[in-house]
Amino acid sequence: MNDYKGKVVVITGAANGIGKELARQYAAKGAKLSLADIDVENLSGLEKDLKASGVEVSTAMFDVTNYGAMEAFAQRTFATYGTVDFFFNNAGVISVGSIWDQPLQDWKWLMDVNVMGIVHGIKAFVPAMIKQDKECRIINTASIAGLLTVENSPAYVASKFASLSLTEVLELQLQDAGSKVKAHVICPAVVATDLNNCLRHRAKELYNPEDPYYQTEDYKKRDAVVQSSMKLGLPVEKAVEIIIEGIENDQFYILTHPVYNLAIVARANGIVEGIRPAKVKR
Repeated sequence: MNDYKGKVVVITGAANGIGKELARQYAAKGAKLSLADIDVENLSGLEKDLKASGVEVSTAMFDVTNYGAMEAFAQRTFATYGTVDFFFNNAGVISVGSIWDQPLQDWKWLMDVNVMGIVHGIKAFVPAMIKQDKECRIINTASIAGLLTVENSPAYVASKFASLSLTEVLELQLQDAGSKVKAHVICPAVVATDLNNCLRHRAKELYNPEDPYYQTEDYKKRDAVVQSSMKLGLPVEKAVEIIIEGIENDQFYILTHPVYNLAIVARANGIVEGIRPAKVKR
């Protein structure tokens, strides 16, 4: 295990799920933390618990779709700690629907959080991380849905393909710049988090819960898949152990569910052979 004592770990989407467990595990290893989330209540509770355990932690409550807030978070982090060793660009949301029926408001929300949120994190943190002139890491959270096409949640899949390829380009550009910053991309399958409840954080002025589509059988059936699958997911503690080990082993793509590896290979072969997409067997 690496020595994390005194290292600075920054995490967006830190109040719940993978982000929260990353904070806990790095805290246990002796790291200092800078945490951000839109969920004020849960982030405040996590901060209180960590400080009670003697962890050095600072927090910021904001929406990653707000670049000004992300920039302020980066500036505050560097002002507080003077450095960043690990930046987890982790905040994300999910929605379900059929492409031709799902409200456009869902598409905007998913792209703003899952893609532009990552772009905002890169722009706010990476220039200062490059200037540190030391090895440090930016870790973007994508999904197995960025490697395999899942039919239930088109906006989510599109956003995760985007975030994964964005991270690939980021790594290439960091190499071209001769930077000591390394990029990683996390591609978890279903993990037992509360991602299925992310709707509670959605800005009310940008969301019409009365849209007729949300009352259809198609929506309810697709939503039920997400709700039920979360209960059967990989324990978040185990997922984060895999993620941390992957970073320590300098893996670029960090996959938490090896059971899908053959399907990923089959998809790549299908692309080369021009075969039509098929549903992933679960």
